[in-house]
Amino acid sequence: MGASERTAILGGTFTPIHNGHRALLHKAFQTASHDGPGAGHVVVGLTGTELARQTRSDPDHADTLGSFADRYDALEAELDRIGAAYTSSFEIVELSSPLGPAATRSDLDALIVSPEAKAQRRAYELNERRVESDLDPLEIHTPPFIVAEDGTRISSTRVRNGEIDVHGRLRSE
Repeated sequence: MGASERTAILGGTFTPIHNGHRALLHKAFQTASHDGPGAGHVVVGLTGTELARQTRSDPDHADTLGSFADRYDALEAELDRIGAAYTSSFEIVELSSPLGPAATRSDLDALIVSPEAKAQRRAYELNERRVESDLDPLEIHTPPFIVAEDGTRISSTRVRNGEIDVHGRLRSE
């Protein structure tokens, strides 16, 4: 990757992949592909199983997410599909800490982050950490929430609970 190439990073558990995730992934490819020279590059951090256990309010909840390998394969298939419309290449890295490589990699330009408050706070902390480490802060790009048919945002939890499908359509009881 050339130094002039734009690199965008985002992270998550991506289980199951829904339209909210797709909005984040499109934003990442757009940010990397269309600003500046070079084809662009997207780095997607996929939450490792151990980190999922540490970051869930109920550690047993991590067991409902599926294996890392299965989540990796599903994410890679989604990135292949979405990425086909853009110039950027992509890579998937395993996240073993909450801030991941975004806190330490000097070759990154932009962080793609969900509008939810917790994610925005983490983005702010991440940039504070970068500045303390003499790295440039990342641009923060936030696509809007994608809402389900009922006007409430799509979330993996709602999909897993059977309230909505991955496109935000209400599941009839």
